[in-house]
Amino acid sequence: MIWSKLIPALLCCSSLCRAEWPTYHGNASLCGVSKTELPDKLHLRWRFNAGGAVDATPVSDGNRIYFTAKGGTVFALDVKGAKLWEAGFKHTNDAGQERPERIEASLVCAEGFVVVGTVRGVVHGLDAATGETKWSYDSGGIIVGSPNVAGTELILLDQSEGSLHALDLHTGKLRWKTEPIERCDGVPGIGKQHLVFGSCLAAFHVFSREGKPLRDVEVGDDGQVAGGVAVSGTQAFGGTRDGAMLCVDLDSGELIWSSEESEEQTFTTPAVTDDRVIYGSDDGFIYAVNRDDGSLLWSFNTEGIPYSAAVAGDKVVAVADGYLFLLNLNDGKELWSREVSDDITSPALIDAMVVVGADDGTVSAWGPPLTARDSNVDE
Repeated sequence: MIWSKLIPALLCCSSLCRAEWPTYHGNASLCGVSKTELPDKLHLRWRFNAGGAVDATPVSDGNRIYFTAKGGTVFALDVKGAKLWEAGFKHTNDAGQERPERIEASLVCAEGFVVVGTVRGVVHGLDAATGETKWSYDSGGIIVGSPNVAGTELILLDQSEGSLHALDLHTGKLRWKTEPIERCDGVPGIGKQHLVFGSCLAAFHVFSREGKPLRDVEVGDDGQVAGGVAVSGTQAFGGTRDGAMLCVDLDSGELIWSSEESEEQTFTTPAVTDDRVIYGSDDGFIYAVNRDDGSLLWSFNTEGIPYSAAVAGDKVVAVADGYLFLLNLNDGKELWSREVSDDITSPALIDAMVVVGADDGTVSAWGPPLTARDSNVDE
């Protein structure tokens, strides 16, 4: 809804530090995988009330957890759920009224910064320790997808025209910008050599890490790509409006396979492991397919609309219609589930816990049972 001094690890889908989740889907590659080991049954560790709906996945640099709440407020908590700071963002509209900023994108944290992208297209870089605004940048467009980070370079995708903006993470100064392509609702995935995003042109757009356009991979007339694109090695994975999950070769531009298990739109960001791809579709199912050929391994009916799933060790963490699920990665069998609220965010895997935001204004953390040293929490 994944950073400091660890870019080689960030660009590997399965090598995250246990405590960190700097982007909404794990790391710069958006592969959504952590080595965190979770128990077969989760327990409520803590719950924090932000006073406004939390619609975007929390993120963490390993020291603090960051998220936004309705009303243009950014919060920082410690990993035990205690508030460290909050920062509010407002703007003056054309009528001269002061209004809260609309923040729809998840935050990103890296190198001691937390980055906030607003619907008005203004991006703020905050000091991660204090919440103080260090710089602001006006993209001139609309930011609804989460920013991403490659080293000390912040990557933004302007939804309104489909252009990439690369900023210096420490200063907010523009380094380069690409030519417009088309409206883009998703988030660019970053690999060792590529930046990749999808668009309403029914294509994957592939760039070098320096912003040089390399190729467009067309995927069909009804194959608009509106979710995040996960990048692993020289392959990219993303879902389409017609329900397919696609795997493309970034060097050749060839479509390697198309998994067409669903006939409903598939705009979740897939979780990509060494041997499988896990994704949710609007038909209500979580699917696991073979990474080599896209063949179906298993499916699980959430009986709702699933958001982007994540992989923690040997388990899949999924959400749908306010329910949190643990599934067995090998066969998709349900291990545990709990209704958290009417609607919750995609999961973040932080410090051996699953952290989700909710429409009731809370952020909650779920993990191993509480011990005598932990605060009492009512489940």
